[in-house]
Amino acid sequence: MAQYNAAAENEAAIDRQSLTQHDLDEIVERHRRFLAHEKDGVWASFKLMNLSYLDLSDRDLRGADFTGADMSNTRLTGANLTDAIMFAVDLRQANLSRAAMHRVDLRGSSLRRANLSHASLVDADLRAGRLYNRDSHGEYQTVRNKQSLTDLAAAILTGSDLTHAKLGDALIIETDMTDANLSAVSFERADMTSSILTGANMANCDLSDTNMTDVILHGAILTGARLNHTNLTGADLVCAVLDGVDFSQTDISGATVPKEIEELEGNLATILEEHHAWVTHKGAKGARAELPRYILSEQKFQSVNLSMANLAYSKFRNTDLSKAHLIMADLSFCDLRGADLSYCDLRGAGLNRANLAGANLTGARLGPVPMEGTVNREWTTNLQHTRLNAAEMRGANFEAANLEGADLTDAALNDCDMHRSLLVDANLTGADMRGVDLTDADLRGAIGLKRDRP
Repeated sequence: MAQYNAAAENEAAIDRQSLTQHDLDEIVERHRRFLAHEKDGVWASFKLMNLSYLDLSDRDLRGADFTGADMSNTRLTGANLTDAIMFAVDLRQANLSRAAMHRVDLRGSSLRRANLSHASLVDADLRAGRLYNRDSHGEYQTVRNKQSLTDLAAAILTGSDLTHAKLGDALIIETDMTDANLSAVSFERADMTSSILTGANMANCDLSDTNMTDVILHGAILTGARLNHTNLTGADLVCAVLDGVDFSQTDISGATVPKEIEELEGNLATILEEHHAWVTHKGAKGARAELPRYILSEQKFQSVNLSMANLAYSKFRNTDLSKAHLIMADLSFCDLRGADLSYCDLRGAGLNRANLAGANLTGARLGPVPMEGTVNREWTTNLQHTRLNAAEMRGANFEAANLEGADLTDAALNDCDMHRSLLVDANLTGADMRGVDLTDADLRGAIGLKRDRP
């Protein structure tokens, strides 16, 4: 069966009724009354209408019918589209940020370059579809003669929730899905070429026969995902969580994966000695440790000095780094799940997007480092979008640390010093906050915060 992308169709062949903003507002008001069971309420149908460039922001459009409508460049920010029928809709460059789209039918629609950041599309249907309409005799006629693939190419889905959504055969090319919740999504046969999936939750996804050429999966969680005959050529799997993934039916030889310790250029002990000399003599002797993208799990680095070392994108799972010196070290995107970082000195370190789930940071130092030769200037620790869920951090110092967007769910933060810290949009659900000092902390957008009360 021939298939094509809806955006490539000559839409001029479809005769659509154009609406003014005033006409639209009246229909929406009648729909509001319909939902509220009020007098003169009428269910809204925008089938084959032209709503391009109009404003539907924050409107309640639950269950409305938009089949075949032109909604390109339409503003729908914060709109409630739960259970709406958006079959074969042209939503190119529409703004759907923060929209509620639970169970919405988007089969065969074009969302190319649309903004769906932080939208909720739980159980949404984005599979292929064919558009029909009734003729003057009441008979169904095809408006599009071929099957249309749902098009999400170049769309923005950062922070969106697509749990249990159906995206089989969809075009998801060069799409930004950073931090999206894609758990249990069906991506069978979808084309995801060059998409960004950094930090995405893809647990239990079905990626069978999916084209994932050149995708970026830094820090993505693929626990239990199904990868049968998945094309991973050029895919970057460094620091992706792949627990329970069966690769027996998928060739990963063309993907980028972390390097084994045996691939180091030189002996690890010698590298550590050279780095210690480099730090001690402020660069006059020795050499900086360059250990990015290596598997360093289960190693013993207790009390080692790796301050200012380049350790980005490496795996330190269950590694002993207790009492280690990691001042201003680059640990961004590192997999530190279950690592022992107790009483470690991490002042000024870069830990953005690192995964420290279940790690031990008891008594760790994550405060700022004074900048030499300056007055009242400091280098703060970067923990932006870091996973610290279920981590043990009793008595740790997070003074002035940047924890924007960090996941601290179920973390033990007892007696932590977090004064002046940045906790904007951090998730503190279930965290033990007894005795935490939050003086002058920025808590805008933080969720799940429970302070100790007498």
